[in-house]
Parts: sequence; C-alpha cells; structure tokens
Amino acid sequence: MWTTFSVLGAIALGITIGMWIKKKFNRFMLACAVIAGFSVAYPIAEFGGPLLSQLDQVAPWVAVNLVLAALASVFLFFDFKEKGIKKHNIIIGFLAPVLFLLAAGPFLVPLDLVSGLGTGVESALSSMGR
Repeated sequence: MWTTFSVLGAIALGITIGMWIKKKFNRFMLACAVIAGFSVAYPIAEFGGPLLSQLDQVAPWVAVNLVLAALASVFLFFDFKEKGIKKHNIIIGFLAPVLFLLAAGPFLVPLDLVSGLGTGVESALSSMGR
C-alpha cells in the first residue's frame, strides 16, 4: 500500500516541480503539493516518532506541531478558495501533512508496538493449532 502511495506522491511531486518551473501557480499545483506531502509524511513520522518519544518534554513539541499544522490548514483552506495561489503556500501545502503526523509521532510508536503484539499473538495461536 505504501509503495503505491509513494509512487503517486512522486508523480504529484514531479507535477508540482514542473508547474513551479513553468510558474503556473494554481489550485491543481497546490493539491499536488498536498498529495506529495502525504506521501513523505509517514516515513518522516516513522523515523521522527521514536526520536520524539525519547524527549523529556514531549507535550510542548506535540503542541507546537499541532498549532503549526492547524495554521497551515487554515492557510490552505483560504488559498483553495481563491483563484490564484501564493508561492509560499505551495511549501505550506507540502509541510501541513508532515506537521500533523509529527504532532502524532510519539503516539504512533505505542500504536506500532500494539500492532506488532497483535501479530505475534496471532502467529502463536495459529502455530498451536497444528
């Protein structure tokens, strides 16, 4: 699943870069930037989550990322309503999904441990039935 999403994100990133070079700033380019941001958000959160969970003060980091992600979403909402978009909102569109997952990063680690535990229990139960 992540491979398919990575391919779609790479295509969206290519379209975004191509439109940036041609200086065609429109809603389609912004949507492609958001899709490309989603494709890199999970790997960044996967590597950043364990690092963030080792910090002594995780709550301020989560709060700062959540506020930045909310502000980015507000900028994107109003930019999608306009016909022309601003150049800096392309970067904001790329970073918004990453900021949301970085805010959830410390919580992804326990969820990953729980999913690994469920897989281990399932394999142990299936081997007992043989």
